[in-house]
Formats: sequence, structure tokens, C-alpha cells
Amino acid sequence: MFGRRYRRRNAAATDHLYFVVRSLGVQGRDHVLQYAFADDRGNVVMSAFVRSQAPAAIMFGARAEDLAMEPLDADAFDHIATRLCGGATLVGYQRVLQGGLLPYGAVRSAAGVECAWRRFQQTARRIGLEVSAHEPLTLNDCLAYAGLPVLQSEDAAMRALAIRGLWRWMDEVG
Repeated sequence: MFGRRYRRRNAAATDHLYFVVRSLGVQGRDHVLQYAFADDRGNVVMSAFVRSQAPAAIMFGARAEDLAMEPLDADAFDHIATRLCGGATLVGYQRVLQGGLLPYGAVRSAAGVECAWRRFQQTARRIGLEVSAHEPLTLNDCLAYAGLPVLQSEDAAMRALAIRGLWRWMDEVG
């Protein structure tokens, strides 16, 4: 037994990672984004501020100039996110918008990407909640329908934990 080599298993390999990408606006020529990931156990496994040279759509939030530390370089974050997401099923709220802001390596290394918004609509119909199929639903709307606490913060880590709570609620009622 001692002669065998054991590979250390990625702790997230069989789990979901709930993620949020939040824009903090433009700082100089760069766009600053906050990425946060929470696991099935309710741990925030990463929250990072990243400088991106390719600006994405601006979603106003905290000012990037107010950050207490220098944001990570996009290449360094790509390497970290690729390792973190390897083998995990990523769950975002509005998968296309959020997933499109993840580094390519992170998405490619993941087992898949799920959408909490789409799953909530399906779950709501199945359990008889009266939700409009034509009105946009925010994460706070879904949390309120589920009887879960609504968010008082735009912080990506708090939002990732809220997506986890919503996903687990859907597991229980589904």
C-alpha cells in the first residue's frame, strides 16, 4: 500500500460551485470584476477582485478605486479559477450572462454550467407558485418566493451563498 501513488482529489470535483461575477466598474483602462464561488457546504471558497483588459458590460456597483487591495491580473486569476472549477458543476443565476464572464479555462474545466434562474421557473410552475413567465425575476424575487432571506448586499460572495440557498431549497421542494 505504501508504494502506491495517490492523487489528491479536488474537493470540488463532485460538488456544485455556486458563482457570481459582479462588475465594480472601470479603473483606468481596465474593468474590475469581483468573482465569488461558494461550495455545497456553504463555504466561500474564493472571492477575488480581478482586473480585465477586455471591458464587459458595466453593471454599476462599488467603485473600483475604493478597493483596499490591488486586483488580480486576469491571467493569474484564469489559472486559479481553472483549477478551482475543475470537475465541478457551476451554478450561476442567469447562466449565459454570468458564465460568459468566467475565464474560458474555468468553464472548459468544469463538468457543466447550470442556471438557477431557469431551474427556479421550472420549480415554481411544478409546485404551483404564481410567477410571471414574462416579467424578469431577480435573485431577490426568487428568494422571496422561496421564503428565504433577501440580500441586503451586492457583494458577490453573499450572492453566491444566496444562490446556493435557493438551489438547495429547489432540491427540497422538487
